Amino acid sequence: MKPRLHYFDMLKGIAIFMVVMGHVLTMCVREIDRAAIFKFIGEVHMPLFFFISGWMAMRLGEGGNVATPSLLPRAKRLLLPMLGASTLWLYYFPLSGLESPLVSTWEGLWSNEWKNGYWFTLVLFEIFAVYAAITPLLSRCRNVWGGIAVTAAAWAVMLACQAIMPPMWVGISSLGLAATFFPIFMAGALAKKHKDGFGRICESSGAVTAALIVTALCLAFVCWPWKYGFANEYNLIAARVILHLSLAVIAVATVKPWSERAFSPERSAPGRLADMWRFIGTRSLSVYLLHYFFLFPLGAARPALEALGLSFTPLFVFSATVAAAIVALALCADYILSFSKPLSLLLTGSEPPKQPSVTK
Repeated sequence: MKPRLHYFDMLKGIAIFMVVMGHVLTMCVREIDRAAIFKFIGEVHMPLFFFISGWMAMRLGEGGNVATPSLLPRAKRLLLPMLGASTLWLYYFPLSGLESPLVSTWEGLWSNEWKNGYWFTLVLFEIFAVYAAITPLLSRCRNVWGGIAVTAAAWAVMLACQAIMPPMWVGISSLGLAATFFPIFMAGALAKKHKDGFGRICESSGAVTAALIVTALCLAFVCWPWKYGFANEYNLIAARVILHLSLAVIAVATVKPWSERAFSPERSAPGRLADMWRFIGTRSLSVYLLHYFFLFPLGAARPALEALGLSFTPLFVFSATVAAAIVALALCADYILSFSKPLSLLLTGSEPPKQPSVTK
């Protein structure tokens, strides 16, 4: 068995924590979506998940051929809990006290692009399906440019389908979101296939410096496009792709060395903070599926936060503090559900580990 990549688990842990922070702001406090921290969080966390998913999806067989992933296990892990958790959320939502911006109804589950907040699992499965379809072409590509060309062609087909499909079907399929995150998923897959080259980029001070500058510029453009006279749909799409790529480089370049130090064989125990993020990352899908049930109204805090000008630091401290409690509750729920194989599979997409048999 290959050693687990702890830095990817840590990145997933950090990213899912940011997801909860964002939902604290937009669903619990409400009406402060214009805050800079909310815009920052919204552009950062999901690209990391899709990049890591693409990396994990890429498996090379004999002769460098790209293995075609099986979709059935992924449907079981992604679509089944999406339906299970979202259906339960429909009945729980009226008791939550939230005034969600989501369409938390059956209509929202089936026809709204955001799927009552559970869009990620559907979109990831759809991207897996497209990836499975193009793996024979990827196997023929011996260099990264061929892989980029295949990715661009598949992405163009997705964008064309989005343009010609009726809006209702675009909403039902969440195709717009799939097209948004397909490039960064494929970037993860190609980075895995050419991991030596990607590793050199992440270890290059010049490349990381350039990625930091590009990220800052693209974030400003994507978050506040109305400030720029040249902003249009196509420029925003291009800027978001570049932003996602530079974020992936920064994330790996900063967290991988931290992981290597924290989980070094020379240490008697892993670093506590790194191990915390690693643990949360291993349960990131469960936290994503369950955390909605622990969100609660925080509108009373909005006047005080607005009086502070929705500035970055107070909102960061506030949302991180509340998110820590919500993630802890979601992990407790995940632990309790782990004792029931059917419920664990239906609501978290995971099967409890088999208990060792005891022989007398």
